[in-house]
Amino acid sequence: MIRIAISVEGPTERDFCKYVLSTFFLNHNIVLEPIVITTSKDKCGRKNSGGCVNKDRVKNEIRKLLPFYDYVTTLYDFYAFKGIEPDTTVEELEKILYDMFNTDKFIPYIQKYEFETLLFSNPEYYKEIFDNQRISEDILKIVDAFQDIELINNSPQTAPSKRLIAIFEKYGEKYDKVFYGAAITQDIGIDTIREKAIRFNFWIERIIKLDNNDK
Repeated sequence: MIRIAISVEGPTERDFCKYVLSTFFLNHNIVLEPIVITTSKDKCGRKNSGGCVNKDRVKNEIRKLLPFYDYVTTLYDFYAFKGIEPDTTVEELEKILYDMFNTDKFIPYIQKYEFETLLFSNPEYYKEIFDNQRISEDILKIVDAFQDIELINNSPQTAPSKRLIAIFEKYGEKYDKVFYGAAITQDIGIDTIREKAIRFNFWIERIIKLDNNDK
């Protein structure tokens, strides 16, 4: 079995990895262990876990993990990643992180633009859980407008999570990031998510291939 640590941003991503990705990768001879990034916060407040991700914190976290796992990967949001130039692309950021270690044991992945992107994979699902076709219709309009769900983001006010919050509130529901994040992705299913999120799927396939590389 290949052991992979995945450094994640917070409890939502941790639960997604634990209940969705870990189960999936076990079928490919891969044990995936999610670890919430430890953030010794100065500008962001007291020492805590999760959030306030920047290059220095990533460097400290990955350095601790690399000696104890076959590979280390990440799942951080591109949206609100701290300390990068405004015109930095998600691909450039991944390369910046890789270059800090320059080892094939490290596979940086940044979600464009944030974890909630994946929750747009199946708009029809929301009709089932809320018994409200209008929620599904509103989400479908957004998906149709962007074509690629990984492009849903035009401003801090219209990031994927902000859109979901607004739609849920519009119909008297409350979006709970930690509760809904893993639950919805688990119900939608990894195959549907992979089909709709191209960058995400490329990352998944890259990890799957590690099993063949180690044989």
